[in-house]
Amino acid sequence: MKQLSISIDLDDYTAGLTGRFETNEFKGFGEGWFNTADIIKFCKGLEQLANSLDGEAELVAGQSKSDGSEYTELFGLRCYVISQTGILGMHVSLTDYPYTDCRLQEVSSVSSELKIEKQIAINFAQDLHRLCLGGASEVRVVGKE
Repeated sequence: MKQLSISIDLDDYTAGLTGRFETNEFKGFGEGWFNTADIIKFCKGLEQLANSLDGEAELVAGQSKSDGSEYTELFGLRCYVISQTGILGMHVSLTDYPYTDCRLQEVSSVSSELKIEKQIAINFAQDLHRLCLGGASEVRVVGKE
């Protein structure tokens, strides 16, 4: 089973999203900070994508060194159409970066695709929007096998 769960840390107009992803024997964790408005925009875009089966929706947060020499994606959701029969793909990319001047070997990442039906995507988008408004403590989406 593949599943993604997301919790939130709300702070004024920003939000820290913490993602936990499980796929078969692998598990991963990552978190990123967003403007709450950007998360809500992603939710609307995902809902529109699921209804029209056209386009893409993306929510990505990362960290780079002050000189811009390196970039690490910490939390990424990229959604797209797989089939016009109503199957969407959600590429999940999560990185646990210890926020120290760590060794690259210390960084842990997971990246995989969830295949979800359009109604599941709509429900996930609505649940994530509710999470941003403080109406839930966690959202979860489970992919098809």
